[in-house]
Amino acid sequence: MCQKYPGPRCTPHVRARLDSAHRRLDSAQASFDANPAITRNRQRLDAAKANLDARSAEYDATPGGQTELRNQLGTEDDPGKREKLQRRLQVSKALREQQIRAASGFIHDDPKDNNDGDERDIDSDAGRARSVLASVGMESGVAESRALGDREGVARHGNRTGEVPRLLIDDRHITPVAVHRLQDKRARHLRSLGESTPELYELHPRDAETYRRQMETLRDGNRFAASVYVYSDYEYAGMRLLVTDDGRSGIALKDDEIVSLYAHRDSNHPGAANSMLETAVAAGGRRLDCFDTVLPAIYAKSGFVPVARLKWNDDYAPDGWDYNTYAAFNGGRPDVVFMAHDPASAGSRYQRGSGRYVNSYDDGIDAVRARLGL
Repeated sequence: MCQKYPGPRCTPHVRARLDSAHRRLDSAQASFDANPAITRNRQRLDAAKANLDARSAEYDATPGGQTELRNQLGTEDDPGKREKLQRRLQVSKALREQQIRAASGFIHDDPKDNNDGDERDIDSDAGRARSVLASVGMESGVAESRALGDREGVARHGNRTGEVPRLLIDDRHITPVAVHRLQDKRARHLRSLGESTPELYELHPRDAETYRRQMETLRDGNRFAASVYVYSDYEYAGMRLLVTDDGRSGIALKDDEIVSLYAHRDSNHPGAANSMLETAVAAGGRRLDCFDTVLPAIYAKSGFVPVARLKWNDDYAPDGWDYNTYAAFNGGRPDVVFMAHDPASAGSRYQRGSGRYVNSYDDGIDAVRARLGL
């Protein structure tokens, strides 16, 4: 029997969720195959794949899932496949242990082996979007996953140990699954520049609605709203969602892609874009894409370099797009810029027009992946 979240899950219920994830992927794949040029179909397909990865990891942590892994290990002769199965079993055991501890009210990062990623709730590990960071306080970017348990960047970044505190966001009490913060030296440097360096709290997938509401609130009543892409609760539940303690700033990871970066005017942590981006990079973010507005210059400061760009197409303009509002950016028709993270480029300046032109959105993604060696 399943215990109350975030406690252990039972095999039958998680098996049903896994079957549902397979059906969702089949549906998304069919839509994409029918109309591959529609960006939304690609987004749904990516989200469905990420959701299936999350459900698979969750199922591995159940008693039935671990039994299946052991049975596969007993019959698999290929060394490479055996290694992957052993790794899955190791991660699933760590998740199960974390769920058991969580059920007793004790959730924390384990400092002993620098392996905090294995012990976090992998249900939030899955993870294209547009998030807009305009000068008016909005953050945008149109902007896949490291192997489960590969959290070296996060560990180096310095997760705080100890019990994870509860947050109060939108009058709701929320218990994060992890806390992320910059290394002290880097945080001090950013603060010396007048920037904020808040700790970021990783939400459980069940709190995806909270993240989506923050995005929608930011969009409402803002003239740059058309640039802000807001995912559904279901899609956000398949991502890693990081927010500040007041919930008024946040950043999401869809596998290694950074999406849905936002910051409200009344956030307790103004000027936190660089810190949030660097924290997301340490958690596995390696790429993003955005309209060629004010955004590339912001992202360049955190080490993102333009690799490719796609010319504006009126046929794919976001709903509600006002060409006059964005007139300063190529007459309201800005390119989409595809950017990859390069640690050696932190603090660099964006050169408008840089990056080679590609013929399609997928070509842009492929160019970034090639730059990253993926």
